[in-house]
Amino acid sequence: MENLNQKQTPPLRNNSPEIKVQTTHREIDLPNEKNVGHLIGHIVYIALYTLLIVFSILFYNSANLLALIYVGWITLVFGIIILLSSSQSRKKSRVTENEVSKEIFVESGLYVFVRHPEFLGHILIIFSLILIAPHLINLVIGAILTLLLCLAMIEEEKRNIRKFGNAYRDYIQRVPRINLLAGMVRRMCNKKSIKGIKNNNKIKK
Repeated sequence: MENLNQKQTPPLRNNSPEIKVQTTHREIDLPNEKNVGHLIGHIVYIALYTLLIVFSILFYNSANLLALIYVGWITLVFGIIILLSSSQSRKKSRVTENEVSKEIFVESGLYVFVRHPEFLGHILIIFSLILIAPHLINLVIGAILTLLLCLAMIEEEKRNIRKFGNAYRDYIQRVPRINLLAGMVRRMCNKKSIKGIKNNNKIKK
């Protein structure tokens, strides 16, 4: 007979470490929102822009005011410089990761002072063409183009909020839309406040 008092062997325990599977969240780029309405608006903008340039040549200096011509050409050069500079800064927002092109949030160059320097450049160019050729047709076309640019800025900000979230919301609070002078003043004030905080920390230490 088997010994009933024989100790029963305890069930085997699995001492192997528990494997935990962690899922990582990967950022998914939003698809391009170039719908039919956006495409039509873009075509209308290019057509009106072309008409403005043509009429600016036809009605050049129609007011016979030399001062307007000087101011117009200076504004035109300034607008082109802003447009080219913003294009260089915008290139930094496109990076290639694992052979996939991706857009990142960049706050450098003119984007430190205004949120839409490229739109500011276009507005200055439109305004300069109106000054060079001050005609009612140019004034109407320029007003329509400026309105289209304002709508485009609003739509772009909505897309950027969806892409970058709170980082872009904070950027909106700190940086004006196209007011370059206000942006420069804010930047100087922020630098002074940061410098004051650092000096206070040094004094406490």
